Amino acid sequence: MNIIAIGGGSVGLGETESIDCELIRLAGKQDPLALFIPTASMDDAGYIGEFSRTYGRLGCRVDSLCLHSGDGPDKIRNADLVYVGGGNTKMMLEVWRNLGVDVLLREHASQGKPVGGLSAGALCWFRVGNSDWPIYEGIPGVNTARLDCLGWVDLVLCPHTRDEGFRLGEFREMMKSERGPGIGLDDGCAIQIRDDHYRILSSIAGSVAHFIEWTDDQLVEAEIGPHDDFRPLESLKLRRVAE
Repeated sequence: MNIIAIGGGSVGLGETESIDCELIRLAGKQDPLALFIPTASMDDAGYIGEFSRTYGRLGCRVDSLCLHSGDGPDKIRNADLVYVGGGNTKMMLEVWRNLGVDVLLREHASQGKPVGGLSAGALCWFRVGNSDWPIYEGIPGVNTARLDCLGWVDLVLCPHTRDEGFRLGEFREMMKSERGPGIGLDDGCAIQIRDDHYRILSSIAGSVAHFIEWTDDQLVEAEIGPHDDFRPLESLKLRRVAE
């Protein structure tokens, strides 16, 4: 399993470029076919164009899986890497489950092919996400809420922890009722999961990950900066997060 989950940033402006290059490298071939899945943004044409231009410039052939426009999910079978875009995570997962996209993505990943994405495309791989789906659904006075995701990684994830002012505080509160640790990601920061190990990547100076867990009603919190070495995921559960 190879997952790169990015907390946020603009693909088109190059804010995540070093992380994007790592995702492409994981495909393990020249001229890989990158499949963009923009379900969470309702197949936004501008977003598709931005991704296609960027990943094309980085050496990929690019295709898009536009489920709202009638594309069939079998496109996943031909992809060398999959990138999931941001938007409404809750709606995206509902569409995926109805169409069997989740099953095909698991098949893709089981072959060692990389998956990744930003915001909604980061949250989806984890057990639980701190998601802004209430904003998309127009629920007054509510910014974020928990969301059961695909569960490939047994952690809680939150994106945009530095760049959306409400995020980190609401994530802390949500974690009071969640088992185990959570990881928050600033824009320009990613967690890379390789089987049962992880490392933190950063494409913007100062972007970090945030470890959060409540133990005996006490908040345990630490920043995890970028590091080249892979560390056991189990060490997060034991709070061994020191640099």
